Amino acid sequence: MEKPKPGNREPNPERVVPRFLLIAFSCLLLISVAAGFIFYHYQKQMMDGTIREQGSGILSSYVSQTRDSIEKGQRKTFQLVMDNTAQLEGVTATTLYPREGLMNYRSGTVTVGLPFVHDQEGKLLNPNLDLFEKTRGMFLRKDWHLVGRFDSAAGRAHLAQVEGKSCAQCHYVLDENLRFDNRNRAEMLDARVAHFYERIPVEGKCTVCHTYWRVGETAGVLGVTIDKTAFLRRTQESTRQLLYILLAIATVVLAVTYLVATMYRRILITRRQLADKSDRLAGLLNNSGQGFLSFGPDLAVEPEYSRECVAFFGEEIAGKSVAALLFPEDSHERERFSLNIDRIAHTEDEFQRDILLSLMPKELYLNNRYLDISYRLPDTARLMLIITDITEQRRLEARVAEEQTRLRFIVAAATESAELFEVLDDYQNFTENTLPRLLAAPDEQLAGSLAEIYRQVHTFKGLFGQLEFLHLPRRLHQFESALNRLRRDLAGKQPDRALLEKEQELADQALQQELTVLRETLGDSFFARRGHLSLTAEQTEMLERLADRLLQAKGPALDSEETVEMLRRIKRLRYVAFGELLSGHAKTAVRLAERLEKELAPVEVEDNGVRVAPEIYSPFTKSLIHLFRNAADHGIEGPEERLEQGKEEEGHLRCRIFAEDDRIIVEIDDDGRGLDVEAIRRKGVSAGLFTPDQGAALDEAALRLLIFEDEFSTKEEVSELSGRGVGLAAVRMETERLGGRIEVDSTVGQGTSFRFILPYLESLPQQQHDAAMEKKQ
Repeated sequence: MEKPKPGNREPNPERVVPRFLLIAFSCLLLISVAAGFIFYHYQKQMMDGTIREQGSGILSSYVSQTRDSIEKGQRKTFQLVMDNTAQLEGVTATTLYPREGLMNYRSGTVTVGLPFVHDQEGKLLNPNLDLFEKTRGMFLRKDWHLVGRFDSAAGRAHLAQVEGKSCAQCHYVLDENLRFDNRNRAEMLDARVAHFYERIPVEGKCTVCHTYWRVGETAGVLGVTIDKTAFLRRTQESTRQLLYILLAIATVVLAVTYLVATMYRRILITRRQLADKSDRLAGLLNNSGQGFLSFGPDLAVEPEYSRECVAFFGEEIAGKSVAALLFPEDSHERERFSLNIDRIAHTEDEFQRDILLSLMPKELYLNNRYLDISYRLPDTARLMLIITDITEQRRLEARVAEEQTRLRFIVAAATESAELFEVLDDYQNFTENTLPRLLAAPDEQLAGSLAEIYRQVHTFKGLFGQLEFLHLPRRLHQFESALNRLRRDLAGKQPDRALLEKEQELADQALQQELTVLRETLGDSFFARRGHLSLTAEQTEMLERLADRLLQAKGPALDSEETVEMLRRIKRLRYVAFGELLSGHAKTAVRLAERLEKELAPVEVEDNGVRVAPEIYSPFTKSLIHLFRNAADHGIEGPEERLEQGKEEEGHLRCRIFAEDDRIIVEIDDDGRGLDVEAIRRKGVSAGLFTPDQGAALDEAALRLLIFEDEFSTKEEVSELSGRGVGLAAVRMETERLGGRIEVDSTVGQGTSFRFILPYLESLPQQQHDAAMEKKQ
C-alpha cells in the first residue's frame, strides 16, 4: 500500500503533552500580558477621562463661586469658597494665582509677596511696608515691582531670609509649560495628581484697587488639584481582578490542554500502532505478487493500492478510471464494465449483486500479462479488485497442454499406426499427384478444381486433427483461407496459383516437423514396420492347406465349394470391422467436447460384425470425421443449457452399423439441440439457393439435406473446427460415390439422427474404380 511521504512525519507521542502545555502556557502568558497591558491602559484612559470630567466640573463650580468674591475683593468669602471646594472628595487643593503673583492662595494658605516701589525713572523708593501690611496686599499699585529684590537692602535681606529660594517655591508660581485652550482652560496630569486651571479675564474696569487693569486682560488663574490615588487604586483593583479571571481561565485552558494532549498522545500511539500494522500489512500486500485496489461508483481508483498495481498497469493509478486501466483500447468493454458497476452500486438485492459480479471479466491480457481478477464488496459503495499475475501459470499450462497434445499425438500414432500411415500415404498422393494435376487445369475448369482441392484439404485437416497432429491442422486451415480468397478472385482477376503452391510448401514443412517428433520419440523402426500384415494361426493354416492342394493337385478340385469358400475367406482377410474405421472419430469427438468444456459420454460404436474392404469404404468413413466434430461442436449443448432443458448434463453420441439385405446402414445420432429448420430456410434464401417462395414450399426433410450442400453453413463465424460449409459436402460426395443416400431426422431440443444407406461392395464399379485410380494419380 502507499506509504506516507517523508515530510509527513508524526510527532513523538512522549513529547506531545509537555509541548502542548508549553505552547498553551506561552500563548496564555502572551495573551495575559497583552490583555493586562491593554486593559490597564484602557482603564487609565477611562480614569483620565473620569478625572477630566470630574476636574472640569469641580473647576466650573469653583470658578462660578469665586468670580464675584474676587471681583468684589471679598477675600474672606473667596477663601471660604476655596476651603469648601478643597474639602470635596478627591480634591487636594484649590489655588488662585493673581496677575502679579504677589499674593497666591492655596487651600486657605496665603503667600504675600513684598512690594518694591520705583519711581518713573526706575529708582527704588521707600517700600512703604506699613501700607502693605495694613492692606494685606489688597491695594497694589502699578509702580510696585519685584526688581528691587536683588538691588535693594530689603530685597537682599529677604533673599537671606528665604535662603536664596526662588519665588515659585513660596508663592506657587504657575508652570510655564501650561497651554490654555480657547476656553481659557488648561490641565496637567501627573502620576499621582491632576491639575485643572482656568484663566479669569477682566470683565469690567476696576476703580478701587486694580485701576490699571483693562477689560479682557487676565486677572488671574484659578486651579483645582485632584488626587488620582483613589482612581489608581480602583484601576489597579480592576486590573487585579482581570488577572485573577485570566489566571482562572488559564488554569482551565491548561487543564483542557492537558486532557487534549493526553488524548492526542493516545491517538498518536494508536495511529503509530495502526501505521505499524498497516506497514506490515502493506509489506505483505506489496510482496504478495497481487494487486489490490478499490474504487467507488465514479470508477476513480482510491489512493490506497498495492505497489504491484503499478507494475501491472505501468503507471501510478490513483484517481484514474479503473475501466480505462483495464480496457485501454476497447471502448465497448469499458462501457459495459461501467454499466455493470453502476448496476452493482444501485442494486440492493444481494443475490442480484452476486449475479452481476459473476458477469464481470475474470481474466484479462494486459501489457503482455495474463491477469486474474477477483471482485470483493467491502461495502455497498465501494468495490475491491484483487489482481493476480497468472502469466507464468498460463505459460506453464500452455507448455503442459503442448506436452499433453504432443503425448496424445505420439500415443495416437503408436496405437493407430495403420490409420496414420494410410492418411500419410493419401496426403502424399494428394500433394504429389492430385494437387499439381488440379492446379494445372485450364482456367475454365479451375473453379471445379479449386472446389475439389478445398474439400480434400478440409478432410485432411479433420483427419490430421483426429490423429492429434500439433501444427499441420492449423496450417491446413490457413490453406483453406487462401483457397477461399483464390475462389473469390476467379470472377475479378487472374488467380495467383503460386499462392497455393506456397501454402502447400508451408503445410509440408509443418508435416515434416510433426514427423520429426515421431522419429525422435518412436525411432526409425516405427516407420520401417509400416504395412506389415498380421495373420491368425487359423488363417495361416488355411492358406497352407490351400497351397498344398494347389501344388499337389490332391483333394477337391479348384472349383469345389470348399475351395470357393476358402478363396472367398482369403479374399476377405484384408477386410476390417466397420467400427474400426470409426473408432478414431469417436475418440476425437470426446476430446473435442472436453476442449469446448462440454460433457460427452464415451461414444458408442456398434458395428454388429460388419466387415468391409477398407480401400472401398475408407474415404467415406474418413469424411464422417466432419459429422462427429459438428455434433460435438454445435450439436451437443453445454451442461448448464442441458440442465435448463431438463436433460442430463452429459450428452450422448451413438453410432450403429448393421447389414440389411445387400446394404450397409450407418446410423449416427445425438441428443443435442437439433437442427433449426427455419434458420436453414433463411440461410438458403440468403445464399441464393432458392427464392423465399420456393423455400416456403420445401418440406422439412428437404431442408435438412441442405446442410450437405457445398459451402452451406448456418454458423456466422469461421473457426478451425467448423463454419466453412465444406465438411458435410465431402460426406455427401463420398456417400454418392458409393451409390448411397442420406436421410436426416431431427427434433429441435431433442437431437438429430443421420442415416446413411450404402450398398455392400466388394469392389468398386469400373467407372468409379477408374475415377479413384485417377484421383490417386
